[in-house]
Amino acid sequence: MPQPTTGGIRIERDGAHWVMWGEVDAAVAEATEHEVAAALSRHSTVSLDLSGVTFMDSGGLRLLYLAAASCEQPPRIAGAPENVRDLLDLANVTDLFELES
Repeated sequence: MPQPTTGGIRIERDGAHWVMWGEVDAAVAEATEHEVAAALSRHSTVSLDLSGVTFMDSGGLRLLYLAAASCEQPPRIAGAPENVRDLLDLANVTDLFELES
């Protein structure tokens, strides 16, 4: 069973916009997987606000990748902190997203 987390994801605009904050880890991914899948079933692209993310591991990366794999257009990511940009680079998936400054 996942431990309590200090991060999360809020899905807005009927699923077209996601706001992530805090520690986006495997526990957050597991807790929100169904909500994320439902949001992706309603939209051909999504925008993501990561400005409040303090940490992201492979669980959070999986949520981002799920968005990229499900959308017709690259998801737009705003406010990605340096550690998340580094994670995207390390995983070699940066080109799957439209990164805003």
